Amino acid sequence: MLRISRIAIAVLLGELAVSVVPSPLAAPASPTIEQVLMPGTPTEVVAARKAERVAWTAYEHRLRNVYTAAAPDFAPVRLTSVTKDDGVELSDISLSDDGAVVVFVRGTQPNREGWVANPTANPADAERTIWAAQTKGGGAWKLGEGTSPALSPDGRTVAYAKDGQIT
Repeated sequence: MLRISRIAIAVLLGELAVSVVPSPLAAPASPTIEQVLMPGTPTEVVAARKAERVAWTAYEHRLRNVYTAAAPDFAPVRLTSVTKDDGVELSDISLSDDGAVVVFVRGTQPNREGWVANPTANPADAERTIWAAQTKGGGAWKLGEGTSPALSPDGRTVAYAKDGQIT
């Protein structure tokens, strides 16, 4: 008959306990909400016709911003500086043929009643505005209230709709 000492049993049980109880290094923890929301999600991507440049709108860390990148390394450059989650959507991004100017819309499409979503409950009401930025940097500027911007090939003119008229 095999005799096992108390020490051998304790060691054997200790080794079994270590193999049954998961160690912090063995199994990763469940991801947090912050980790799930961390990666940026491009929502629209456009490319310049005559330059090796792209621009896109992205939703990351609950913020919406516009980015650009150029060849050869395509390092992202943020063109807008939204630092607070205001819930205002970005859409209708367009890039000039030479890749020097990008235009986009801030605000949602109007509903059937003509209302634009007002996620911040701004008492002055919500707007749907056209914005532009130079891809070399310097920040974006507001062009006016409207929808459906069409950027000229040289990037100097933007036509857009406002109240059913082309502006």
